[in-house]
Amino acid sequence: MGRWQAKALAGITTAAALASVGEPLRVAVASNFQSAFASLETGFPGELVATYGSSGLLYAQIVQGRGFDVFLSADADRPRALVDDGRATAPTVYATGRLVLVVNRGEPGARWLSADKRVALANPETAPYGRAALEAMQRLGADAKRINGLNVAQAFHFAASGAADGAFVALAQVVAQDIPPERYWRVPEHLYAPIEQVGVVVAGRNESAARAFLDYLASRSARDLIRQAGYR
Repeated sequence: MGRWQAKALAGITTAAALASVGEPLRVAVASNFQSAFASLETGFPGELVATYGSSGLLYAQIVQGRGFDVFLSADADRPRALVDDGRATAPTVYATGRLVLVVNRGEPGARWLSADKRVALANPETAPYGRAALEAMQRLGADAKRINGLNVAQAFHFAASGAADGAFVALAQVVAQDIPPERYWRVPEHLYAPIEQVGVVVAGRNESAARAFLDYLASRSARDLIRQAGYR
């Protein structure tokens, strides 16, 4: 089968899956991926309804029976737990995230994290980027006062509003906000475990369309958009 034939067949398969559903695809999206998801929506031939939140809270909602079709987590553990429990299938790494420290004043970096600074981070118990930030701070022996947000979006808001002097957030967030490079520090990746972001098809009646969406995220056009947004 030629390349153009394979692409045509993939398009027919996707269209057929969407036509069989006849309703929007409900996607639970980790907060850090919000801006990237918005850029991806226009390239998918179907209606998407997104709910954003921390991966831990979205996972809890799925376990409690909330009707999502796709779960785009900011980690690998929760999607795979859903698969192990028979609540989801088709685990797929759709992005690898990168952690940054964005600051309001001063030179961002390890030395910035002194005891007189207030740094916001997502809740390490429920948000993978918060867990990565805490791990990095512990390895650095940082003394900055921590302010926990529900997710990376709230952590970013704390810094933007002045409630914190800086925040650990996703590189994608500073890219989306067009923040100049001198205001943020890309945290060296050896300081935290890789942030592999995994998506799954949630068990239910929209599984064919959900699988088509995960296939779309693996396409060249979608991968280009994901990289441009600040992921690998």
